[in-house]
Amino acid sequence: MRSCSPSSAELFDHLYVEQSLAGSPFLERALRRLGLEPRFVPGQEGIPEAHRGPRTLFLGAPRGRTVTRCPGSPGQICCNYHTVDLYLGCSLGCAYCILRSYLNFAPLTVYLDPGPAVEQLVRLARADPGRPVRAGTGEVGDSLLLDPLFGLSEVLIRALAPYPNVRLELKTKTANVDHLLGIEDKGGAVIGFSLNPPELIRAYEGGASPLPERLEAARRAARAGYRVSFHFDPIIAGPRAEEEYRAVARLLAGFHPGSVAWISLGTFRYPPELRERVGARELLYEEFVPCPDGKHRYPQPLRSQLYRSLAEELRRVSDAPIYLCMESAAVWRNVFGRLPREIPELRAIF
Repeated sequence: MRSCSPSSAELFDHLYVEQSLAGSPFLERALRRLGLEPRFVPGQEGIPEAHRGPRTLFLGAPRGRTVTRCPGSPGQICCNYHTVDLYLGCSLGCAYCILRSYLNFAPLTVYLDPGPAVEQLVRLARADPGRPVRAGTGEVGDSLLLDPLFGLSEVLIRALAPYPNVRLELKTKTANVDHLLGIEDKGGAVIGFSLNPPELIRAYEGGASPLPERLEAARRAARAGYRVSFHFDPIIAGPRAEEEYRAVARLLAGFHPGSVAWISLGTFRYPPELRERVGARELLYEEFVPCPDGKHRYPQPLRSQLYRSLAEELRRVSDAPIYLCMESAAVWRNVFGRLPREIPELRAIF
């Protein structure tokens, strides 16, 4: 099934635009595609209280640093990722989404000008041309959910293509890739897909694309010349978890060697404030323990076993480097016997 641009009429009831964007070519293009009547406001504070919800879209200008290092978590090993904040918030409605616990502004926000982010990433690339720069736009929102409407990823891809040490990752739970396939020079761009077993996608991932559509989108991206990545995160424990995740891993067997940039694994974790938002769901029926970063995780033995089982299956079908997301040194040793900097294929990542 081909991906398509989301309908703004289906996603949003209200459109607010920061006044400073008046006359911006990015705004003019966005308004043509959106087909919604804009209301100009000085800033977020100008949106009426009644409209500060997920059916409202706010278009603003970037402020401060739009590229920052992933903050990581105390006691966990971080993969030196840089986050690019262009899309803030998500309307897919995943039950486990951590954005529910810390975003204090409900309208989906798009920072329309990617120029400042490009400038910051170019400075990082030039500062040390031999050092890989991994950056992604999917930390505080889905990279491609709204991108067919706004086209910000294309601007980033084209601007960063001359810098071979930049790995720009666009991470998504959608199949919205077709608007990017015709870009000739893709540079180091990577299109990443979050994966889960079909039963869990149906139960917990709201309006996200079904697994077959995501995998077909990944195949289209790979055929067009992109490297792709896969993120088994969050891995959700359950009676058949090992079997179900290994079955998803086997579906990656058709990707050519070298076409997968990396694969990450991360189990479900949550800050205490998310528990109330999730409510009485099976998602929380397993045992959880508090960790040094304030999040709750499955006990170490369970996490380690889930990772070992899935990594074993992935190695059968893929040559891609596999790493753990936000995990302790103890779990790394349980799973791989070593820390990431001691694993040759992970040195470029960590």
